[in-house]
Amino acid sequence: MLVRDLTESEKKEHSELIQAGRAQIIEEIKNIISKKFCYNNSLYSIGNCRSKIALITFNARKEYLNNTNQTLDFSSYQVEHQNIDDIFLETDGEKYIESRLSEEMRVFNYIKPFQIIRFDGDSINKDLKRLKDEKLELDLVPFLSPNFSGDDFMCNYKLCKPLIERVLNDVFAYPRQYAIFIGGCFNKILAEYTEKSENTSFVLTSRNKPNQKFIAQFTRITLNFKNKRIIAGIAESFFDENLDEIMIEKYGRETVSIINRGLLLANPQWKS
Repeated sequence: MLVRDLTESEKKEHSELIQAGRAQIIEEIKNIISKKFCYNNSLYSIGNCRSKIALITFNARKEYLNNTNQTLDFSSYQVEHQNIDDIFLETDGEKYIESRLSEEMRVFNYIKPFQIIRFDGDSINKDLKRLKDEKLELDLVPFLSPNFSGDDFMCNYKLCKPLIERVLNDVFAYPRQYAIFIGGCFNKILAEYTEKSENTSFVLTSRNKPNQKFIAQFTRITLNFKNKRIIAGIAESFFDENLDEIMIEKYGRETVSIINRGLLLANPQWKS
């Protein structure tokens, strides 16, 4: 796993967490609006900093709101993250994996059609470990919150803007074949940096839900950040609970098709 060096702002934030158990930027947000944040699970980026695929979520994983999954403190979270390989390899049973890492399973099914990561196919444990190692995942708001929403972010846009620029700095740091922002909230959050936007709706079906059809949406965008441009995407329907594992995989397939539509460059994400 390739992990990049921390920026000065991230070093400051990490130092604040270690010394005081809190981060200044989040405390400023809390002083303005009555929202809760958990500092226990607060690693901003996970995975390979040079990965060809970057997934950006709004907030840290909601599954950690479950008391069973919640770590005791920030130090415990660091230890668990540093030993994530052992957790995957020592865990037996797909049911445990699916309950503890349900969102990771959803990401796994979504990413399979991208053909960026070579999965084993025989062991879900090894495949999830490889997924964790080879993709880059970024949290816009790296501190878990049960009630801080995209609307709250936009209402405090000036204060929160450094979080956007931190994410975009990492997305643009290396050539990406795919940069996917998970959740419809990113249409507004990225508006300042979006030069072009094209929304597509399509039907998804599954043999597990016969006679049912669900409308999914995906938006292809051109981002301009510090005079660099990339083609990226916003996966509005990723968290739609109506979409089972079959439909999520189909959603990933449609994502690939939409992102690559009309692109002939060897590395389609970068534009001069």
